Amino acid sequence: MTEPSAEPKDRDATRLALLAVALLVAEQVAARAVRDALFLSAYRVRSLPLMMMASALVAVAAAETASRMLARHSPARVVPTGALVSAALLALLWPLAAFAPRAAAVLVYLHVAAFGGALVSGFWSLVNERFDPYTARRVVGTIGTGATAGGVAGGLIGWAAAQLLPVPLTLLVLATLHGASALALRRAGRAQAATSTPAAPSPGSGLAVLLRIPYLRELALVFTLGALVETILDWSFKAEVQRQFAGGGGRALLGPLALFYGGMSVLSLLLQWLLARPSLERLGIAGTMSIRPLLTAAGSVLGALWPRLSTTTFARGAHEALTNSLFRSAYELLYTPVPEAEKRRVKAFVDVALDKGGALVASWLILGMLAVLPNGAERVLLALAAVLSLSALALSRRLHPGYVGALEQSLLQGRVRLDPTELVDPDTRLTLARTSLIDRGTLLQQIAELRASSPAAGRPAEVSPTAAGGERDAVAAASDRLAPSLAELRSGDPARVRRALATLTDPTPEAVAVLVPLLASDHVFAEVLAALRRAAPRVTGQLVDALLDRGSDLVVRRRIARVLRGCPTQRAVLGLAAALEEPSAEVRFAAASALAALHERSGIAGLSRERVLDEVRRELDSGQPVDRQLPHVFALLSLWLERDALQIAWAAMKTNDRTLRGTALEYLNNVLPDDVFPRLRSLFGASSLFFEARQRSVAQVADELRTSAVRLRLENPPWQEGDADQSAGS
Repeated sequence: MTEPSAEPKDRDATRLALLAVALLVAEQVAARAVRDALFLSAYRVRSLPLMMMASALVAVAAAETASRMLARHSPARVVPTGALVSAALLALLWPLAAFAPRAAAVLVYLHVAAFGGALVSGFWSLVNERFDPYTARRVVGTIGTGATAGGVAGGLIGWAAAQLLPVPLTLLVLATLHGASALALRRAGRAQAATSTPAAPSPGSGLAVLLRIPYLRELALVFTLGALVETILDWSFKAEVQRQFAGGGGRALLGPLALFYGGMSVLSLLLQWLLARPSLERLGIAGTMSIRPLLTAAGSVLGALWPRLSTTTFARGAHEALTNSLFRSAYELLYTPVPEAEKRRVKAFVDVALDKGGALVASWLILGMLAVLPNGAERVLLALAAVLSLSALALSRRLHPGYVGALEQSLLQGRVRLDPTELVDPDTRLTLARTSLIDRGTLLQQIAELRASSPAAGRPAEVSPTAAGGERDAVAAASDRLAPSLAELRSGDPARVRRALATLTDPTPEAVAVLVPLLASDHVFAEVLAALRRAAPRVTGQLVDALLDRGSDLVVRRRIARVLRGCPTQRAVLGLAAALEEPSAEVRFAAASALAALHERSGIAGLSRERVLDEVRRELDSGQPVDRQLPHVFALLSLWLERDALQIAWAAMKTNDRTLRGTALEYLNNVLPDDVFPRLRSLFGASSLFFEARQRSVAQVADELRTSAVRLRLENPPWQEGDADQSAGS
């Protein structure tokens, strides 16, 4: 049902869209059954791989043609026209099927490949453009129900046609369904949403996006392995169907095929309704994606051991039903970190090019196996499907860390925006919380919704003008109370500043703007630092802006880094990492020390090996005094190397024990590139020291360093020095 609040024109468009998608999907499901029945009644199943290959090429060409037409014309014009063309072609194929069944079987197979997926994909583009984003979010569930109902109806239509009609005549039924859907689509798409916006410029090819985002490459590989498995299982299933029912002709084949496709639509619906959300909440995205390859592998093993209709139906059905329910729910979420424009390109590449490419490769494998093992090919192919499924299972488990990392960066950089009220899986919720992007407004909204939905409320809560005015008065009163404290802070008198700081238990952004310049004062530095650290998680962006402001006092900028070392959030890490490239050596040194301290305490500030070595090389070329360079370089190295071993090496290099210094040098020689180690050794004045490079592993040398630590006084390393929240020279 549409929502009562929808405008009349939107309610009418929703009903028409629901009818149109039901007709489209019903035709698609019934057409798959008719396609298979026609082909398997006219050809041996050994010819099916060639047909699969041809249909894959046609599907790719059709998808490219459809995308170009949609780019030139609106979906409201392209999709109804495509449905009418499909209906006309199906009507023309009807007499051909009666007089030349073999030719008709090939053409129907290619027709389904060309029009089936392209029309359904174009329909959803029409929905996206017909409705504004707010309305679309409310009606898409209703329209999706129509698609599911269409799948069930398509199975029933195919089964009923098998009982009542010759198979060629069912082509007219399919033509009627597409003709009726064209009329509904034309009426539904007449009025375009007023909020429609031009398409964003293309960000480049989908392949380029895949190469840029590492975890998407693994996702693409999982998807491709799934396409290989699906093609193998589809061929095995149809081989068993032909073996069991081909003797009764096309009508005998059409009935079970229609029941299979219709039954899979029902099962997909049940899985989506009952298990999709619980699975995402409990297993997460990677765990939910793992269900399909796990069950498919089990079904493939059963089929390889006992190749018969029941086992191949289980394997093929598990893959089909889970693909359209649990797997799809998790798969779509994995594109969350990708901006919308890039997402369109990479999804089109994966969903079409890699899917059909996988079908082509699998078809070649089937043909080759039939040539080599004409009598045992099915068992070997099902065993291969099990191996491929287990490979996809292993890869699925690896998607989690890559997804979380990419999502975290995209959220912090503002490349994507998420609505916290719509998140399902715990990985995304946790990442959003960790990046501090669930703001106070969202929290208050959720509290209000909980209050409104409580039994005592009886009806949605209403906010009276008096209450709204009271809230504004409260905000004004709070500002008035803050004004005297701000005046005290601006006075410059240390005693008055300390009195004001004693009242600021939780500094506001207005107070922070006054406190930041006070970091330059040696008299109140410790108190100001403590106050700013309390506020840092909430005003990180404000502090990072001041840190990177090259027009500000260098003492203030250096001490802001000290503030951020007590703020273990990714936004603080990104700001400090950006400060490593500042022209001021003082700012760079303070940022490196803060990053190292954050990394030691929480493990969130590590940098890649390449980034750390680039910063080390830059500092070695900076011309700074050795006593300034060494602590900074070691602080940088602690962001990549094992901190315990590095701390011992730092202490060892400052002793007069030649053996300890030699072990420390050996450790550094093992972990640093050839262009970095000699320069670092020379900074220690170690070029003339006894040093013999021995062929030992990093682990062996690190163990020796730890053993040697009992002879050392392990002073604070560079990333801990000066961490007391005071001192004028900080």
